[in-house]
Amino acid sequence: MALKFSNSQEFLNKLQLAINMFIAVPMLGFIVLFLRIENKTYNPDFLGKEIVFNLRWIEFFLVTGLSALGLIVFHRIRKKLAPSMTIREKLMIYYQASISRSYYFLAATLLALAGLTLTAESFYVIYYTISLVMFSITYPTIFRINSELRLNKEEREVIISRGNIK
Repeated sequence: MALKFSNSQEFLNKLQLAINMFIAVPMLGFIVLFLRIENKTYNPDFLGKEIVFNLRWIEFFLVTGLSALGLIVFHRIRKKLAPSMTIREKLMIYYQASISRSYYFLAATLLALAGLTLTAESFYVIYYTISLVMFSITYPTIFRINSELRLNKEEREVIISRGNIK
């Protein structure tokens, strides 16, 4: 299914909506779980201390690795850009790359949520925060799109002025 948009603002709104969903859905589960842990109404005690300790490090490497992999995949997809492409084609590749990167960040977020669910240790809040920071650092804006797509002057002007995209 092709993404339909007539200008850069409409494109940006659709991209941000998708990324906001990747952020919001795990956040609901995280908030509920975190509040239950703080109110002492949730306390899973079925894992041993050694397993919890090892799980902490395994999740650290997985969250970090997924975040790094998301950035790598984004740059690999973005390499498909060619100067001869139209603005629409460049934006579609940017959309695909951004969504792919967000899937990896979403996986890291869900992994942190799973760790918090299994252990109820507030240490996993750090992993969750790392994932949210990665979403924040890479959040798409008009200016980020311009810089990451390396557009020429005319294309930049169309994007910034929110002109019609052919």
